[in-house]
Amino acid sequence: MIRSAFQRGLFLLASSMFVDAAVLHAGQEVESSISSVLLYRGGADVERVATLDLEEGVHELVFSGIPDPGGEGLEGVRASASGPWKVVGVDIVRRRIPLGEMQDADDLEGSLAEARDLLRGLELRRKGVEADLDFLEAVRIRAAADATDAGGTRGLDLDVVRSQLEFVQQERESLQARLLEVEGAVAAAERGVESLEQAIQRRGSTREEVVARVRVAVTEGGSGDVAIRYLRSRASWRPTYSIRSTRGIETMPIEYEAIVAQSTGEDWNDVDVVLSTAVPTRPSGPPEISPVYVDRREGPGGVAFDVDSMALGSEALPDLVPTDARRKLAAIDAIKDATVDPGGTAVTFSLPGPVSIASDDRSTTRLRLADFVAPAERVLVARPVADESVFLRVDLENQSPFVLLRGTVDLFMQGEYIGTTRIDEVPAGGGFEVWFGPDPSISVVREVVSRNTERTGLLGGGRQTSIDYRIDLRNAGADPVMLELWDRRPVSRDGDIEVRVVDVSPALATDEAYLDLAARQGLLKWVVDLGAAGSETSGRAVSWTVRVNRSSDLDITPIPE
Repeated sequence: MIRSAFQRGLFLLASSMFVDAAVLHAGQEVESSISSVLLYRGGADVERVATLDLEEGVHELVFSGIPDPGGEGLEGVRASASGPWKVVGVDIVRRRIPLGEMQDADDLEGSLAEARDLLRGLELRRKGVEADLDFLEAVRIRAAADATDAGGTRGLDLDVVRSQLEFVQQERESLQARLLEVEGAVAAAERGVESLEQAIQRRGSTREEVVARVRVAVTEGGSGDVAIRYLRSRASWRPTYSIRSTRGIETMPIEYEAIVAQSTGEDWNDVDVVLSTAVPTRPSGPPEISPVYVDRREGPGGVAFDVDSMALGSEALPDLVPTDARRKLAAIDAIKDATVDPGGTAVTFSLPGPVSIASDDRSTTRLRLADFVAPAERVLVARPVADESVFLRVDLENQSPFVLLRGTVDLFMQGEYIGTTRIDEVPAGGGFEVWFGPDPSISVVREVVSRNTERTGLLGGGRQTSIDYRIDLRNAGADPVMLELWDRRPVSRDGDIEVRVVDVSPALATDEAYLDLAARQGLLKWVVDLGAAGSETSGRAVSWTVRVNRSSDLDITPIPE
């Protein structure tokens, strides 16, 4: 029957006002399956859907069979319905259900006795087959012994011996096949006995199950969907990357993946998954102001806490709250009470198709998010004052539409795995750097050539310490390279101490990033081009002098080399 919009509105209003009295179909158990998951970095928002044929009226639908291994219930549950159907109420109920069928005790005991008799018979049969195999082995040994005793004599009949051995082989194969069959039957019988023993132990016992009762007003009968959503804490994801470097190529492929872990007790089979960096929030007003008191100081003693009466979350409790109380109050606070950092933005990734992720607390699932190519500039960096190795740095640009989240990076050089590093968050269009470790083709040798202190000024009223440095660079590789070379000079913290760098060859770098910060901190930077091995420019020398001037009566700290 077709109703007008006005009539449907009246029906919904009446259903919502008088639902308890107007329930026409109460307690209908429904089968549901997970259709989608919104996966956060520390939790998941799970959607279960039931497809139903309902007639007009108000229906109370019971979503049951939802695993709850952590005992956290269905936090944040809400419901929705398709088409003109309207959800008018949602309740969460914990109920007791029997662990096994309430079968008569005499029936169970009788079945167990029969199963045990069957098992004993099968075990006797197995022993008989094993005895037959032992006898057959004795026959084979006797035939072999007779053949050995008569070996080289006219009494040896090879055809008879061959016939005996073939008979033994055929019988052995037949008996072994029969033994495997009997052992399989014994194992099945043992499982049957164990199952019946457990059923007797469970008879009459129950377990607790959490269910969602959803009341739906159906204004037009037919087929439709009713869904519930709830939060789970035992799920998470983290980003991971693979970056591959190949010599002579000015770009690097980047594989963007997510590592998912979930032990919610529910397998996610062929579900739509969206990954998010946000966390669920619970809107609220400002916290209440608690009264404070001044009282006479009491002697030493303990402090008692009524955990169930506390209104504040576990994060607001004083340090004196016992540990077990904190655990009780923090059931899944990591999800329901978390807040989004107002200084950042949430990023979501919708996977291109359904995926399956089993509930397992010992393994993870790797999901592909994207593949893209990033422009790359390779720079060799040497800091011989700290380490004589030369390291390869790659400056990359994120030209993809994706935000690269903070995470681990697997590095590959010429197809070989070389190790793992980390990157911080990189926006779309932003730049970032990745270190690929030392490059053995470049050698760097740093030395202090000379050091001396002399008097300066009128009548020798001042002193000057001069230190001459030299760094020798050589490229043993087949390709020319550009090298960033770093060193340092002392930085004066006293106006009466003057530090200068002179006779620098080649000249220091002049880029703004270096001059604005590193140069002010006393760091020295050169950009040096080295030719391929065997060329005239494959080796270069860098030299400079540091001069420290002060008055003769000023005692200064040692000047490091």
